[in-house]
Amino acid sequence: MQVTIPKDLWDTSVVAEGVVNNWLYDEGAMVEKGTVVAVVMAEKTEYDIEAPATGKLHIVAGASVPVKPGTVIAEIA
Repeated sequence: MQVTIPKDLWDTSVVAEGVVNNWLYDEGAMVEKGTVVAVVMAEKTEYDIEAPATGKLHIVAGASVPVKPGTVIAEIA
């Protein structure tokens, strides 16, 4: 299952990209569906990104990496 930045999280006509501010779990950690796993910052606002499923977290986009809505930032196996 992919963890993505929701496409409507912020207004991309104002700010095209955000940044993965930090991960709340380490690579390989077990996470539960609905748990906040990362924080993304865009437009001077922090957005919580939740796990869409329960499983083992594999981080694709590290902290401080620019991301756009729709970007896959992690996978859960």
